[in-house]
Amino acid sequence: MPVRELTTSDAAAYRRLSALAFGGSAGEDPGRPFSPGLIPLGIDSTSLPGGAEGVLAAGAQIREDRVTLAGGTVACGGIGGVAVHPAHRAGGLFRELMTAVLARCTHEGMAFSMLYPANVAIYRALGYQVVTEVGFLRVPLLDLQRLRPVPDRRTVPVTAGSFERVRALYRELTAGDNGMLTREGPLFGTELPAEPWHALLLEDGAGTAHGYVSFTRTGGDDGVGLEVHELLGRSREDRRELLRSLGTWSTVTETLRLRLRVEDPVLDALPGGRARHDPQVMPLVMVRVTDTAAALTARPAPAGLQGALRLEVDDAALPAGTTAAAGAWRVEIADGAVRPVPLPDSGATDGAQDLPAVRLDVHAASLLLIGGRSLADAERLGLGVQADPAARTLLDALLAGPRPAVMDQF
Repeated sequence: MPVRELTTSDAAAYRRLSALAFGGSAGEDPGRPFSPGLIPLGIDSTSLPGGAEGVLAAGAQIREDRVTLAGGTVACGGIGGVAVHPAHRAGGLFRELMTAVLARCTHEGMAFSMLYPANVAIYRALGYQVVTEVGFLRVPLLDLQRLRPVPDRRTVPVTAGSFERVRALYRELTAGDNGMLTREGPLFGTELPAEPWHALLLEDGAGTAHGYVSFTRTGGDDGVGLEVHELLGRSREDRRELLRSLGTWSTVTETLRLRLRVEDPVLDALPGGRARHDPQVMPLVMVRVTDTAAALTARPAPAGLQGALRLEVDDAALPAGTTAAAGAWRVEIADGAVRPVPLPDSGATDGAQDLPAVRLDVHAASLLLIGGRSLADAERLGLGVQADPAARTLLDALLAGPRPAVMDQF
């Protein structure tokens, strides 16, 4: 069952497979190529018994993304459109395809792979771990209408000419997060999104940008008349003023749905207690580490943190060598940087035996290395963790920060 990279000539077959798996239409432009920034992989139906020409037995796409790591960034493969033709299911194609996907992520220098699972169990068997969720909150607009204006702040429309200011604010205000897409490259254009997307920029009297809110006016069939895609501000007062601007919609609709980061600071700016989690939407996010050394190197060390530990990662979910997740490293932390030095193996005399040690399975490594969680969190989930007290303290300090958050779906 050879997995190969798909070309433009395969695009129509892949879209038919995707429409068959997820519903909808394959579209009317069979010659339309794959989007830049995507690596499509697939398995031909003809490579299998009874297969047919022009049909893909399985396919998936890897997004060439980057994610934040508490002040650093690292390459990440966003996996989407994973589908197996109904004629070829239950024959091992899913695992064959995803093993090739993860090997390709590693080959492309991606430290992590990220996806939104339709079925958590089948991805967990490949080493993926649930690390966060995308949250949505229903907020009564009358609550926001009662907020008082914040001095020296005004909202202005976002236009094609000012959209770069929004992009710059996003980069600035999410840089210290863990797991947020940096929205770089061909997958994220520099042009203003098409309507019905709209946004307001928050400025002071001198024209300095302090935040923004983006939203779409909806029909309100489910009681929600405004979808708020994101609300970011430099301070609590800035976020409060953006919420107040949304309250002006109370004359035409009653409720908004607000998309949240995990531990989103906007929660502290909400004025009342009537907001409720939306019962309809809660996508989970799974992450798998594919290159442990790259994940460590990309993360800045907190100021003043120094020390060294021995880190071992076991990866029994995939054949050896599929990814660069497994191995042993002497992890040196000094001067704001992390330096993982490969060690031969756990039994070799390598000068690192006397170091405090941490041993993780791939699920614990995936949960921890994306940041914002402790070894105690991994243990509470029943993941594979063995750690000396000194190594536990040092690794927890290195990986501390906001819990992972993702706001972009694919």
